[in-house]
Amino acid sequence: MSSEDHPDRPVEGSLGPIARLRVDLSVMHLDRDFDYLVPDEWRETAVPGARVRVRFSGRLRDAYVIDRLHEADVDSPKPIERVIDQVPPLSPETLALIQDVADRYVGTFWDVARAAVPTRHARAESSVLRKVADSAAAPAPSPAHHPTAGPAADPTWRHYRWPETASPARVVWSSAPASDVVAEIGCLARWKRSEGRGVIIVVPDAADVARARSELTRVIPESNIAELSADIGPERRYREFLRVRTGQATVVIGTRTAVFAPVEDLGAIIMWDDGNDVYRELHAPYWDAREVAAMRSHQTSCDVFVGAPARSVATQWWCRSGWATSVDPKRPRWWNVRCIDEHERARDPAAESARIPSAAWTTARNGLRHGPVLFLVARRGYVPTLACQDCRAPARCHDDSCQGALEMSSGHATARCGRCGALNGAWTCKECGGSRLRAVHVGAGRTADELGRAFPGMQIVWSEAERIVRSVPDTPSLIVATPGAEPIAEKGYRAVIILDARSVYPSLAGAEQQVRRWFEATRLVAEGGEVCLVASASSLEAQALIRWDSRWFAERQLDQRASAELPPVTRVAEVTGPKAAVQAIGDRIRSDHRILGPVPVPDSHHVRSYLVVPRTQAAAFTRELGSLMRTESTKDSTTRDIRVRMDPRDM
Repeated sequence: MSSEDHPDRPVEGSLGPIARLRVDLSVMHLDRDFDYLVPDEWRETAVPGARVRVRFSGRLRDAYVIDRLHEADVDSPKPIERVIDQVPPLSPETLALIQDVADRYVGTFWDVARAAVPTRHARAESSVLRKVADSAAAPAPSPAHHPTAGPAADPTWRHYRWPETASPARVVWSSAPASDVVAEIGCLARWKRSEGRGVIIVVPDAADVARARSELTRVIPESNIAELSADIGPERRYREFLRVRTGQATVVIGTRTAVFAPVEDLGAIIMWDDGNDVYRELHAPYWDAREVAAMRSHQTSCDVFVGAPARSVATQWWCRSGWATSVDPKRPRWWNVRCIDEHERARDPAAESARIPSAAWTTARNGLRHGPVLFLVARRGYVPTLACQDCRAPARCHDDSCQGALEMSSGHATARCGRCGALNGAWTCKECGGSRLRAVHVGAGRTADELGRAFPGMQIVWSEAERIVRSVPDTPSLIVATPGAEPIAEKGYRAVIILDARSVYPSLAGAEQQVRRWFEATRLVAEGGEVCLVASASSLEAQALIRWDSRWFAERQLDQRASAELPPVTRVAEVTGPKAAVQAIGDRIRSDHRILGPVPVPDSHHVRSYLVVPRTQAAAFTRELGSLMRTESTKDSTTRDIRVRMDPRDM
C-alpha cells in the first residue's frame, strides 16, 4: 500500500512542515529550540543547517534550522519569514559539533555558531555559486587517489620514533631540533589527501598560515586549498568558507576558528603549537581549539595530529590516558646549551649586577662571526615597569582614579601611564616622596639599545608583537625578539641567548609556557650553534632544554597536577562575578566538586572562584552548571554579570 492511500502519513525521508530553530538571542535562558511553520515557498530550502529570518517578540532575528518535523510542540506556530542563504552554512556534522561545544563550555549555540560561520557576504556567495554551476555543467573527471605510505615511512619524519598507531590515529609530536615543521605538516596533509580524505590545518597566526600554505601548494593543487583566517577580510573569508561547504576545497588551513570548517569526509585535523594561548576563544563561551579538535575526532573518527615545539601538559595527559600516541624526536640536539646560573655569576663580579652576563656577550661575539644571533627577551617595550629609586615602591599614575603602572617608551621619553596614557613628568612617590625612577623590568627596546652600544656598527633588528619581523638573512646581525615574535633566520641562528629566564609568572601554566618559549627559540638554532640560558642548570625547565626532552618535563608537571587534583587531570570552571552570586553558584552545585576561592579580581569589584570536578563527574557537572546559568540569566542585571570559563588554560 502506498503513501497515497494514507495522505496524512509522513513520507519516509520527507521534510515536515515544521522547522525546529535555534534563534539568535542574547540571553542564555532562551537558548533552546523554537518551532516555526515553513511556508510552501521555503519548503525545499529551509533544511537543517539553513539560516532563516523569523519574528521573535515582534523583532526580526536570525535563526538556524536544527530539524524539520511533522508536528510542532506549540499550537499555531509562527511562519518563517525567509531563508537567508542559498547554501545552508551548517552541515549536519557542524550542527552537532556546535551544540556539543556549547554544552561542554556552558555557553549558547549561537555564541559558538558565530565563531564557526563567517559573516555572510552576498557577492562572495554569488561568485562561489557561479563556479559550482559551471562545474556542474562541465564536470571534471574525479581524480584518482593512490594512497601513499604513512609518515613513519616518509623521509620528512626520519628524525622521529613513529610507533604503531590505532585507527583513528591520534598523535602528539614534539619537534625535533631544527625540524622543518611546515614540511612535516605538508607530509601529513599529502598522506591523508592521497586517501581521498579532507584535511584541516590549524596554526597560530597569519604568518604561519602563509608559510604552511606555501608548502602545501607544492604537494596539493592550489584549487583544493582554502584559507580561513580573520586577516583575509570578510568577503574572501566567506568565499573560502563556501568553497569548503560546497566541496570545491578539501584542504583548509587557518587560525583558531578553522577547526570548525565544514570539510567533506574529514580525514585529519593537524594543529601546530597547541600550547599557544591564541587557541583560546576570547568571547563566551571561551572554547579551546585544541579540545574542539579532540571533540571532532570523537564525533567523526578523524585522525588528530597535534605538534608543538614543546609538549603541552594537556596533550601529555592525552598520551598518559591512552587516548593519543606520543611521537618523539630521536635526533640528538646539535648545539651546546650553556646555563649561566648563580654560581657562574658569583665568579664574575661584573655579571652580578649586569642583566647580560659576560658569558652571554662572549656567546654573541662568537656567533656573530658566522651569522645572526638571537636575544630572547621576556617583555616588550622599552621599560615596561618602573619603581621609586629610593623606596622601591611600584610607580603608579598620579591620577587617583587610575593608578596604572608607569612605563617608558624610550630612553629619553617621559614616564607615562600604561593604562590611561597620561604623562607623569612631575611624578612623586606617594610612599616616600621621592621623585627618581628606576627600571624594574627591561623590555626588548632597551635591550636593543644596550646591544647597539656594545656592538657599534652592527645591524640591530627589534621584533615584538606590535612590530614583528618575519625573517632575517644569513648575515651577521643582532636580533632582539619577544616570545612568539622571533624572525626565521635563513640558515638558522648561530647563537641564541635567552635572557630574563627567571621571569616565571606565578600561575599554574607559568613554567609550562616558559619551556614552550625556550624550545621555540632554541629550535631556530643552526647546526653547530650555541644556546646561552641565563638560568640555573638544576631547574627542571633548564634540564628539559639541555636534554631536549619536553615530554619528560610535561610528565613531571602532570605528576604535580595529579597530586594536587588540578587540570588536566580534573576539569575546572572559573566563575567570576559579584561575590554573592559566585558563592551561590558554588553552593548550589550538587555534583562532586571542591571550591578554590573566592579571591578578589584585580581592578574590579568582582571575585573569582574555581570549581574543580573529577573528570568522571564532568558531564553531569557542566549540565548542572549550565542549568544554573540559565536560571541566573532570568534575574536582574547583577546576577547576569557572572562569567563562566570552563577549563581555563591558566589559573
